[in-house]
Parts: sequence; structure tokens; C-alpha cells
Amino acid sequence: MQTEIRSCPNCKNDFIIEPDDFLFYEKIKVPAPTSCPECRQQTRIAYRNFKTLYRRPSSKSGKMIISMYNQDVVFPVYDISEWWSDDWDATMYNRDIQWDKSFMFQFFELSNTIPHVSMMSTKSENCEYSNMVGNSKNCYLVFGCVDSEDCSYGHIVWNSRDSLDNLYLFKSESCYECVDCLNCNNLLYSQECESCAESVGLFDCRGCVNCIGCVGLINKTYYIYNEQVSKEEYSIFLKYNKVSDVENIKKIIEKRNELLKINPQRSFFGYKNSNISGNHIYNAHNIHDSFDIKSGENSRYCFTIRKAIDSYDASFTSDISECYQILFCVGNKIIGSHSVMDSNDIYYSDYCYNCDNLFGCFGLRKKSYYILNKPYSKEEYEILVPKLIELMKSHNEYGDFFHKEFSPFAYNESIVNEYMPLSKEDAISQGFRWRDDIPKTVGQGTIDMNNLPKDPFLFSDELKNEILSCEKCNHNFRLISSEISFYKKMLLPVPKNCFNCRHEKRMQLRNKRKLHNINCTKCNESIKSSYDTSKQKELIIYCDMCYQQEVI
Repeated sequence: MQTEIRSCPNCKNDFIIEPDDFLFYEKIKVPAPTSCPECRQQTRIAYRNFKTLYRRPSSKSGKMIISMYNQDVVFPVYDISEWWSDDWDATMYNRDIQWDKSFMFQFFELSNTIPHVSMMSTKSENCEYSNMVGNSKNCYLVFGCVDSEDCSYGHIVWNSRDSLDNLYLFKSESCYECVDCLNCNNLLYSQECESCAESVGLFDCRGCVNCIGCVGLINKTYYIYNEQVSKEEYSIFLKYNKVSDVENIKKIIEKRNELLKINPQRSFFGYKNSNISGNHIYNAHNIHDSFDIKSGENSRYCFTIRKAIDSYDASFTSDISECYQILFCVGNKIIGSHSVMDSNDIYYSDYCYNCDNLFGCFGLRKKSYYILNKPYSKEEYEILVPKLIELMKSHNEYGDFFHKEFSPFAYNESIVNEYMPLSKEDAISQGFRWRDDIPKTVGQGTIDMNNLPKDPFLFSDELKNEILSCEKCNHNFRLISSEISFYKKMLLPVPKNCFNCRHEKRMQLRNKRKLHNINCTKCNESIKSSYDTSKQKELIIYCDMCYQQEVI
């Protein structure tokens, strides 16, 4: 097989399909894609709403609930406990196959009649205001939260404890305002750090303790702005530069950013890899054009995945193998599906749990050999599946994800607008919807932000009764008791911006999920990096070999 260049019908850009890609498509028996990887990813994550929440009545009980779905959706929406109860059965909505119609259209006709769960929460306790959460406890407004406890205000927080305002935090505890940090403890205002503790304002440090405003250090203790200090000097610095003072934090970050410009930077963040391309990849082999992968092999175009084996085009999921065009799935041999958990051999299905051998099903649990929620014998199922695949191929559907127009979310409701932002006009011109009435509250503030206590020792639980107004967008927000206790314990100031603005600021700190061909500043070798050429003008970016030789 030879490399093939195709033109994407959506964005009109050329993209390359390489021989290894063709081998993968042949292995899982899907046609090679007609649209580019970026457009495929865009369509997938347009189905994911993390943090746009609504108050609406449950379609079952009528009680007011918190939901990721607004009141305008055509399908019923049940509260979490109602959806998981045994007093309704998704198989009652089953349909016969109509061979003269698009199968994808038939699936969405079916799914629009079946109750959807208001928020995605499994095996979790006291996480009512968090979405896409699993095996977690006492988490508030954390979106994409897995195996975590006592965390608030975050996005992709996995295996962490007692942490607030973080983005891509993994196996960490007592962290605040951290971005892409792993195995850290009591770390504040830091980015791209591993195994650091009791530190403030670090960037790309590993194994550091009691450091402030440092860049690129490894296994250091008592450093300020990359210079060694005594324990006494360190204590004096903290005494006169308290982290409870916002101006001190600004000064630390500004001086750290000055160091960023004069110290060589890694072109890629990750470790224990071989033959990879992307960013934030760990313990991986032969993974390409992928981002935020904790482990895996032989995969491509994967984004935010704990473990990916022999999989292409997957987003925001846990452990998968031999999967293609999926969003938020766990299992083996899943194609074109969303929210399929602990299941195998699944095609074009949604919200199914502990199942195997499904085609076009919605809301099933512990079922096998079903099509459009209707049961078949094993022999019947195995005869029908090849015919269904041919039906989908005749409509140019097989191998694609669900059509963008079927997404229950507008572009600015879903997570896609954070990773691939568009204006309202551009989103609509590309066939997405836009919603102008995203929930917000303004003009109800009860306290001037300048009148908030400056000394954390003066914080009291009474602060939760105040309505605050974001200094950036003017939207109102409140504090919660555990949050106030955290600021007091960690000697931190009360934030003056709402969660959405804080989250947006953290997102802007990350490089975009796109690779650029740049040259190593030292050896001039061509490398792929998520740093674009404008960043190369500001920073000294080394290839991995030069960085290892010069810095470590």
C-alpha cells in the first residue's frame, strides 16, 4: 500500500493516509476516512458537553434537576437515580430494521424516544454538580473526573485528592491552579510538573520540593527563580511574599515567564515513550498525532485517553483496544459509538453498559445480540450485521462517527468550542448549531470584590452566603464550604473570577492539539511540536536529544 493524499470535503485541506493507516482500517474492516483528522475530531467532541449545565424538570418525576441537556431537547431526560433504576426498560423502545432508510437516521429516531440520563455519573457519591464523573466522591464542578475525592472546579482530574482549580491533573493531592501536572503534592500555580511538592509557580520541573518560580529543574530543593537558597532564605522569602497576596503571585509568575524565555524548553512533554508524536504522552509505543495519553501502543489520532491499544480516532475515554471513531468508551472492538462502557463488539451505539454484540442500540445494560434495541439470536445477529454494514456503506455512513447535525448540543454548549473554538457565524456555516441563551446570572452580587477578606485566617463559612461578581465577565458565582476551608488551609486568596473564566485562562496556557514542523534551536533538525512557529520566536525549543544532553 502506498501513501495517499486526500482532500477533506469539510475544510478543503489535504490530509495524508499512510500505509500503516490502511493496514489498521483493513484490520477492523472499515473504509478509509474521507474527512481529515481535525474534522473527524471536531465532529466527535461536538457530542460532549462537560460543563454547560441547566436547571430543568425531570421527564419522569417532574422534580427540578441539574442536567447537561436543556429543556428544548426532543428526548426525555431522567435524573441520575431515575435513569439507573429498574422501573423502566430501554428494550421496550425497540424497532425493526428499515432497509430502505439510512441506518444512522434510524438509530437517531430510536434514541430520540429513549430517556437520557441528566448527568454522566457512575459509582460516585456527592458529585451531583459534576459531569462525566466516575468512581469519585465529594467533587463539585469537576468535569471529566475519575477516581478522585474532595476536588472542585476542574477539567480532567484523575486519581487526585483535595485539589481545586486544576486542568489535567493526575495522581496528585492538595494542588491549586495547576495545569498538566502529575504525581504532585501541595503544588500551586504550576504547569507541566511531575513529582513536585510544597512549591509555587513552577514550569516543567520534576522531583522538586520547596521551590518558587523555577523552570526546568530536576530533583532540586530550596530554589527561587532557579537559584539555590538556604532553608532560612526560603522561609524569609515566603514571609515577605505571601501566596495569599495576588500581587505576589503575579510577580512570581512574571519572573518565571522571564526564565522561560532564556532557558531551553522541551519540544514535547512526556516520558517512557518510543516512536511517538503528539504531546503529553506517557508509557507509550508507536502512538502518533495524539495528545494526553497515559499509556498505549499502535494508535493514532487519540485524545485524552488513559490507555489506548490498536485504536484510532478516540476522544475522552479510559481503556480501549481495537476501537475506532469513539467518544467516552471503555472496552474492545467498539466502532462509531459514544458512552459505551465495559463492553465489546459494539457498533454505532450510545449509553450502553456491560454489553456485547450490539448494533445501533441506546440505553441497554447487560445485553447481547441486539439491533435497534431488539433482541436477536446469535445466528440471526451474525447474518444481519454484514448486511447492516453494507446498508451503511451505501449511504456513506460506515466508518464515520454520528453526523454532526444529530448532536444534542450546540457548538458553544459542547467541549468542542474550548478545544477548537469558532465564532457563531463560522460554527453555523460549518453545519453546527449555536445557542444564544447559555445559563448565566448577572447583577445579583451582594458584596464588592474589594471588600472580601484579604487575610485567609479571617475567612469564615459565612462567605458562602455572599454572591460574588466575576471581575472579567460580571457573571455571578458563589463559594462553597469546602472551598472556603481549602483557601484557609492553604493560605490562598478568594478568586475574583468565576469558574468559567478561570477555566478559560487555564485552557489558554496549553498548546493547541496540533503539530507543527519546526526546527530545534540547537541542532536545527526538523521536529514535530505542539509549539507553533510564533512560539519558537519567543522560546528556545530543543529536540528531545538536545534537551537530554544539554539540560538534564
